[in-house]
Formats: sequence, structure tokens, C-alpha cells
Amino acid sequence: MSERASPAALGRLEAGGTVVGIVQSFPSPQITELAVWSGFDFVILDCEHGTADEAAHLACLAAAHGHDLFVAIRIRRGDLAAVGRYADWGADAILMPDVTRAEEARAFVSAALPGPDGTRSSASLTRATRYRMAPAGPKRPLLLAMIESATGVEQVEAIAAAGVDGLVVGPSDLSADLGLPGRFDDDRYRAAFEQVERAAHAHCLILGSRPHPPFDLDRLLGAGHRFVLATSDVAVLAGGLRSALAAVARTTAP
Repeated sequence: MSERASPAALGRLEAGGTVVGIVQSFPSPQITELAVWSGFDFVILDCEHGTADEAAHLACLAAAHGHDLFVAIRIRRGDLAAVGRYADWGADAILMPDVTRAEEARAFVSAALPGPDGTRSSASLTRATRYRMAPAGPKRPLLLAMIESATGVEQVEAIAAAGVDGLVVGPSDLSADLGLPGRFDDDRYRAAFEQVERAAHAHCLILGSRPHPPFDLDRLLGAGHRFVLATSDVAVLAGGLRSALAAVARTTAP
């Protein structure tokens, strides 16, 4: 077994293409396989709001092996120790939630790099390297800073210049922090969202978010979003269960 080649979907993103993915809160390799078979470009294994089960996440990474889909990890906010650990395990990208200052972004980048450029252990090894089945050398994942607060928007230019590979807007948290929960059509939310977009473009970074009215898919693609979060396993499962129950209830109603 050798260290897996960079997935085709990741290559498309790095080359300037658009990718579409799903947030996976349930750490099940079967869900990762379903995402592969459904044609998604990436999954985000969610350690922030989902079940943080590292052994299960390792199984999800293994389930993606040999496929075009790439795996990103959304770690807990400020959990720098997790950056190198997940990189060692073969994560293709890492998302840091709620980055609010350039110092946080620089620490995030440093945690992914071995010394002397960073704080990642020089003994860091990918799984295949550890088993002496691949050349030595730590893998550097794609690093995406999530902007989810008013402070993050205020500091977004400095964050964008701190060495991260991309900016991802979290609409629900950002609107709530602005005092506008779910009011995505408010002028203040629009201005904040567009400020993040401008910073990403000015620094030639990957830009991403999830579609949300009035920022629908066409609006996002037109503004240069290339890392698109289509849905989540929770939303798909909950929606499917409700639809199935409603269909049965209609046919069995007296």
C-alpha cells in the first residue's frame, strides 16, 4: 500500500475549478462511501458540531482511498494539535472554524508545517510513511479559514494575507454574530459577505460557502465561489425521514 495520490477533485480545486461537497456529522465510513457513489467532490468530517470520533474518522479517510473525492476535516476552534494529527492521517484539507485574527490564521498555518517554518513535529509522518511504504515527508493539507463573526469580517484582509489557502463563510454563525440570525437579505449581512469575497479575490484565495437565499448557487458561482457546501448528512437524513413519514401518513389518514 502506498500513500494515496492526490484525488482528482482536489486537483480540480487547486487548478481553479469548482467542487461540491457535503458536511458529514456522523463519522461513518458508509456515509463517506455514499458520498463517493453519489458523485460529490468532497466530504467535510465535522469535529466541531458532529461526533468527534478519531478512529471512525480514520475509517472514513480509508473509505475515500482510491476515489476522486477528497476529505476535509473541520476541527474544533483553536485545536491546533489536531491539525498535524489529521494531516498525518491523510486529510486533504483542514477547516479552522471562526478565525477572527491574523494571529490565529498564522498559528493555523504554522501547525501544518514542520520546523523551522512551523510548529508541526518534524517526526510527523503520513500513515504510509510510518509503515515504511512511502517516501518520507509530512503532507501539507489545504488550509481553509472559516469567517463566521463580525470580528472575522473586520480582520478578513489580514487573515487572508496570513498564509491560508482559502476563506469559507459560515452563514448561520455570521448572521447570528451580526445580530441578524437567518436574515441573509439584510444589507449589513450582504456587506459583510461581500467584504469576505473581496478579500479572497484580492489575495487569490479559494472562496467558499453554502447556498442560502439570496446567495443562491448561481450568485455564489458568479462571485467566484469554488468550494461549495451543498448539504449535510443530517439535513439529508432528516429531510428524507420527514418526507417518508409524510407520504405514509397521507395514504393511511382516515
